[in-house]
Amino acid sequence: MVLSDRSIKEEIDKGRIVINPFDSTCVQPASVDIHLDSKVRVFRPWEYPHYIDLQQPLDGLTELVEIEKGHHFSLGPGQFVLGSTVEYIGLPDDIMARLEGKSSLGRIGLLIHSTAGYVDPGFRGHLTLELYNVSALPILLRPGMKISQISFHRLTTPAERPYGSPGLGSKYQDQTEPVPTRYHQEFEQTPLLSMPSIAIGKKSTTSKADKNELRKWLKNSKYGGSVKRFSEDLGIPLKTVEDWIYRGAKPGFKNRNKVFALTELPSFKPQTKAKTQPLLPEDHP
Repeated sequence: MVLSDRSIKEEIDKGRIVINPFDSTCVQPASVDIHLDSKVRVFRPWEYPHYIDLQQPLDGLTELVEIEKGHHFSLGPGQFVLGSTVEYIGLPDDIMARLEGKSSLGRIGLLIHSTAGYVDPGFRGHLTLELYNVSALPILLRPGMKISQISFHRLTTPAERPYGSPGLGSKYQDQTEPVPTRYHQEFEQTPLLSMPSIAIGKKSTTSKADKNELRKWLKNSKYGGSVKRFSEDLGIPLKTVEDWIYRGAKPGFKNRNKVFALTELPSFKPQTKAKTQPLLPEDHP
């Protein structure tokens, strides 16, 4: 069931649907207009290795550009970038949302999402937009402009595991800016072709993620699998922590104490450096 303007405002007043900032004049008959933020993530096809490998982290495939106040970003013909909404969106466990383009922008060839127009119940954060210019002319994008509209749909029953639930593997909870794809995390789940219904001899069906103690802990912790929040609390760069979680790298001596303080995992308990023997190089910074 699609929520009407009246129902949308009722749910916002109750605090069940969160749109922040919220402008009541942006409420349409069955949707709410939302606006473009100043940050745009631009793809860098000129950078090595000149192809997309979905099995690897792709943070280096794009660069974040901020549009200065009073200026614009020129989206060229055939160009694809990631944008973000000004509004923070929060959904309860019994309402999902759909992100759609505005008719006036569609008429000039601006698409605001490729496939990711679906917002799960339980989602919290700023929505990432997939902006694509299919026209023959550049389109000037300005921060704060109305870029899309969001509609809300009530579920038949509340979701058993809303987006962001521990163990669900939600990749984009609490995002605050355009976030590049994290599809590489899918490869750390047990592949379909390795399921027991297919003969695979004596090979183990245990995935890398199952063997990674820190990864398993993070999924079931208060972080709900969020590597970003975990790295912020550790005070360690995100890329370094991602290497521990996704590639099985081990923290160096100086970082084990920080990891142990938050996780209390025995394998990360700091060891005393021997004074009578030369020190070995650390596994990872």
